Amino acid sequence: MMPHLLHFTWKTTELPREMADYYGKWQKLHPGWEIRLWTDESMRAFVAEAYPEFLAIYDSYPKMIQRADAFRYLVLGRLGGIYADLDVEPFAAMTPLLEHDAFLGIEPLEHIFPDRIHQGVPFLLTNAFMGSVPGHPLWQAVIAALPKLVGQETFYATGPSMITAMVLRLPPAQRPVLLLPEVWSPLLSNGKRTRSDAAARDMLSAVGQVLDAGAVGRLVSHKWMTTWVPWHMRANQWVEVLQVPTVIKWWLRARRHPQLAGMVIPDPITPYLDQAPEPLSAHPRVHVAVRLGLGELDEQLAQALARLDYPAEQLSVAYHADEAGAAGLNAMLAARPDDAEFVLVLDGRVRDLPSDALIRMLEARRPVVAASCVDAEGHNADDGLFRYRHGGSFKVLYKDGGATGTLRGDPAHRVYLTEQKVFSLLPLDGVGESFVLIHRDVLAAGVGFAETPYKLHSGGEGLGIMARDAGFEVAGLPQLEVVRVE
Repeated sequence: MMPHLLHFTWKTTELPREMADYYGKWQKLHPGWEIRLWTDESMRAFVAEAYPEFLAIYDSYPKMIQRADAFRYLVLGRLGGIYADLDVEPFAAMTPLLEHDAFLGIEPLEHIFPDRIHQGVPFLLTNAFMGSVPGHPLWQAVIAALPKLVGQETFYATGPSMITAMVLRLPPAQRPVLLLPEVWSPLLSNGKRTRSDAAARDMLSAVGQVLDAGAVGRLVSHKWMTTWVPWHMRANQWVEVLQVPTVIKWWLRARRHPQLAGMVIPDPITPYLDQAPEPLSAHPRVHVAVRLGLGELDEQLAQALARLDYPAEQLSVAYHADEAGAAGLNAMLAARPDDAEFVLVLDGRVRDLPSDALIRMLEARRPVVAASCVDAEGHNADDGLFRYRHGGSFKVLYKDGGATGTLRGDPAHRVYLTEQKVFSLLPLDGVGESFVLIHRDVLAAGVGFAETPYKLHSGGEGLGIMARDAGFEVAGLPQLEVVRVE
């Protein structure tokens, strides 16, 4: 059972007026509970005392919101209880939640924009209202993962996307119960009421136990003050009105470019809920096609291939010289043995790869899978290995030069696997040409590296989009990194 303990955080003990009013309501509704208002100073002191090994990471965060996020997990992990942002207004005592080992809120689905849908995880779990018993497995997993996520954008380093991914990586039996928005956030960030509870229940029932107001009551209302967001970027009731000129502008552009406007870069076929893949039950036959170009097989790559942890009788390897461009890659695919169920296309410039790389790609259970390709410093090394940041909409393609018939490949519109390392598995649009596993059914359907632009995308970029158009899911493994040199 959770302890009768409430946690809040702010810069100092001097609260803004509205937050002070809410804090007073929390106190009145919870007589006899221990209520702690942690400040920037006392949070750091707690970390120094309770988690001295984490203090350097805590101090290294470039933003205070990241330290505040991390503190929530640390304090719940050590002391347990309930954490709430100070813009959460309580309506009743939190007693009904105490019987559960842990809980998190489900963010209203109206907040889920095309970028989340295109990411393959079309929902968010919140870190604004949550609680647990001390030592819950979720916080153990989060605290262990946080040092590996330093340098990621806030949402993926310490924020809601990180929490969402970590819940999906837990065994189902260890996951917290999930609260529908009607329980904790009946209002949207623009002040309107959410009407997505039924859809949220349907979607999240595959993730964990979902609780509605009938089970625990309508407990609180999150007011979405988003104090860490610049004021001019916060949601408000006037957004739709202010966007009318922009809507008209894009309507006119679509009329001028109907072919581009009708071009669809498809979203993932199914949600990516399987962030903890099941082990293989069998080892299919895999053919490794190594593109050497004009060079020779590098000794480092030869040693890395020799270290592959895969049954030798189920593996074949072929080396291809002078196989330049998409046509050469397709020739490599065509030369695969008839009995190969998968083909692994491998760039000869790869120098290092984990010994379990092939097994992890097969465990993804997707017909097209790519590993994250990085340079020696850990930065993305294959620009064709990406997902569109806000979905492949007309706006995105237009801004990237699509109206001219040639895309620029602007990184501002693209997300690389190196940017979202908290996830085990994410959808891709372009699979690159460095380390890609392809099922024979994909090839039999006529999908290959695009020799001429397919929806303005060539090579491995076109292959990924073509495959999903043909009904084959295309995935990347952010945590599986292969090192490639130029």
